[in-house]
Amino acid sequence: MMEKEELKFTDLDYLIGDHHLQMIKAALPYVSVSQQKFFSLLVKSNELMRTAQLFREDGRGEMGICSVEQDHISPIEMMNAMKPYGTRQEQDFLDLMINILQGFQIRRNYPETSVPPQEMPSSGVMMEKLKSILSPEQQARLENLQLMIQTMQAFA
Repeated sequence: MMEKEELKFTDLDYLIGDHHLQMIKAALPYVSVSQQKFFSLLVKSNELMRTAQLFREDGRGEMGICSVEQDHISPIEMMNAMKPYGTRQEQDFLDLMINILQGFQIRRNYPETSVPPQEMPSSGVMMEKLKSILSPEQQARLENLQLMIQTMQAFA
């Protein structure tokens, strides 16, 4: 579990919460375990209903204020937005991935410094080479990140 001072709230957290829910959460340690279960479920169900309500009106709802312009979607921007909410290790890993992606962008933007297309290894080969230099834990994180990016691209 993350330490209290490391916990940060996102725009979504502010949209679905209110001071009443925070008051209930603050009271949880002072009630019995059965009451804690009830009030915890009450708070989470209220947050879930508020989340669903954000998308009711026109399919975007209030979440539109959190949305990035669709023609400006970038995995690098997404990872930079996620970074403050991760642990130190996760932040370091995201920095690694951002640096790799920025390297690919630089190579694309300066074709005279890149390898000719016929000599360039496929992205699958490059990814396997990258994985070979990472620890097993970093490899697993890279695979999770790849899946997350693919999922985000499918919804875009």
